[in-house]
Amino acid sequence: MSNDLRHLDLNLLKTLDALLDERSVTKAAQRLSLTQPAVSSMLTRLRECFDDPLFIRNQRGMKPTIRAQSLALPIKKILCDIDILMQPTGFDASNAEMEIKVVATDYALKTILIPYIIELRKKAPKIKIAIFSAKSDQIYTLLEEGTVDFALISKDKAHANLYTHDL
Repeated sequence: MSNDLRHLDLNLLKTLDALLDERSVTKAAQRLSLTQPAVSSMLTRLRECFDDPLFIRNQRGMKPTIRAQSLALPIKKILCDIDILMQPTGFDASNAEMEIKVVATDYALKTILIPYIIELRKKAPKIKIAIFSAKSDQIYTLLEEGTVDFALISKDKAHANLYTHDL
């Protein structure tokens, strides 16, 4: 038996959860989009991991052992916690603290950035906007170096290697 977490593949827990729910290797395999031999092999590894047969064949399929039954709820909780952990966090503009560095032409500053900053202050007061002016030939370098985050410029001033998007 290897009861060291470093040797436990978390996919085995998903398999054990499916087996506990389905009580059938074939149905668990279908649920997991795996082959029946793959799930059988995983069940063998689970049995070694937990040093328990986990399931006993009977007339209705597979009956979980006492050890398997005791694992059912903790495994569901672990899988649920992992699922929550993997979900992206929501962005809360009202509490966000960051600085956004923008290169902008005078025209973009007046027509786009100033109205945007006014609205931004209402919804995200901790976000700072740093505005840079730059010559056309410097903009690509500033973006490439990470000195600025984006540029509000006309397409004709954009470097050929820049990704552009029309506003």
